[in-house]
Amino acid sequence: MSAFATIAQESADDQNTDAGVAVPEEETATAAVSEATADAQDVAQEDADAEQLNDEQDELSDVEEAVAQESEGLTPQAAAMLNIALKNIVGKTHANKIIATENYSSSRGAQREAKQIALEGIKETLKRFWDAIKAQLKKFYNKVKSFFVKVFSAARKLGDRAKKLQQKANDTVGTIEEKSFSFGQTKTIAVDGKYNEPGSLTTGLSNIRKWIDGNITVKKSDDYENIIEKAQSAVEKAVKSLGSSGNVTLRDHAGVMKELTEGGHLSIAPLSTATPEPKLADMFSGGKDSKDSVQMSQSLPGGKAIFKVVAKGDGEITIDSLTKRVKNSRLILGNDKYNPRDVSEGDVKTLTTSQIDKVCDDVIEIAETSYTYEKAWEKRDKFQAKLEREIDAIVKDVNSDNEDKNDSRADRIVRDYATAFTTSVRRRTTFESQFISYALNVGSAMLNYSERSLAQHKAK
Repeated sequence: MSAFATIAQESADDQNTDAGVAVPEEETATAAVSEATADAQDVAQEDADAEQLNDEQDELSDVEEAVAQESEGLTPQAAAMLNIALKNIVGKTHANKIIATENYSSSRGAQREAKQIALEGIKETLKRFWDAIKAQLKKFYNKVKSFFVKVFSAARKLGDRAKKLQQKANDTVGTIEEKSFSFGQTKTIAVDGKYNEPGSLTTGLSNIRKWIDGNITVKKSDDYENIIEKAQSAVEKAVKSLGSSGNVTLRDHAGVMKELTEGGHLSIAPLSTATPEPKLADMFSGGKDSKDSVQMSQSLPGGKAIFKVVAKGDGEITIDSLTKRVKNSRLILGNDKYNPRDVSEGDVKTLTTSQIDKVCDDVIEIAETSYTYEKAWEKRDKFQAKLEREIDAIVKDVNSDNEDKNDSRADRIVRDYATAFTTSVRRRTTFESQFISYALNVGSAMLNYSERSLAQHKAK
């Protein structure tokens, strides 16, 4: 179903603004992590709905350009085809409001009139898309708030659990009675599809810790927000001075372009890199015809990897190239194989007490890094709200100035500007929530593995 049609039926005032309820203290760490993971999935769904809405806006913009190029107007057949295309984008109700297909004659005057009616309807609908996008962003950030409330609580519980297990392991003196045992979470902890070598499993968890230590930090969050703010100021100034060409070159902003694609906020390090499968690269870059580059980290537990997508501009420092880099340059947590490995439940080898100690150490660090990120999230919440207000003001000003000019090119530049920056912040927030949830989920599974292992040790 059209995301626009769905949002159009909802009132933004009716959206749930509850920030969520913290996980009760009596809940176990495992249950708390599971609940936070469920909220992370809700965040991902709202993010996907926002992506669909942006795609629909782009499709409608393409339709507007195609209709504008019909120099002779719209024939009855063309009007019917347009109506079908619009139904797929905005739904039947809105499509019929833009262009009805009944009673059109084939006279040249009627065809020109049909074209004008269609363009006016499309233009008005495109203006409504920004309101729909804002409504969807409100739903998205409400889910994000709920997630972070729960994940910070879950992280503390998981850290406390790891500390207790670590103390128990350090106090255990004895021999391993059972060398292996059946474990139901092999898919979560497996590295490269394998789970029969304890060393690779503990190293996998350590790699998650290394990356989260260096990248899920207040400084990295600040670095990202600072470069987005620089880029937004540059584009805002250019948008306000749009000329008759509908575009403008951004002078003296090569540094901003470089920071957008080479800044520390887009880092796979300290993990090593790997070459993604061609199908994976195409999927994350936007298709075979895309010039965007895709890098991939080494494989992480659970068949995951971090992907770094760097958008390529048009060679010039223009609004188009800058907004494209803002929107599409990002980090993604995804499967390390296009066709994920089939990992079934099986036997794992019993961990030694020193290995258990290391697992607990890594989980404690992951948990502490996660809940200290609360400061960064509080700043991000204010940052995105401020950014949205500033963009909303520009959209309204330009729409008002362009009311009688019918400059579709300028309108599209403003739409691209608005969606590029809100999309960048939303995608960044989605990635962070997904990675934190993923790290805690793997950490919880590794603690389960450690507890089961410790039970196999026979005291002397």
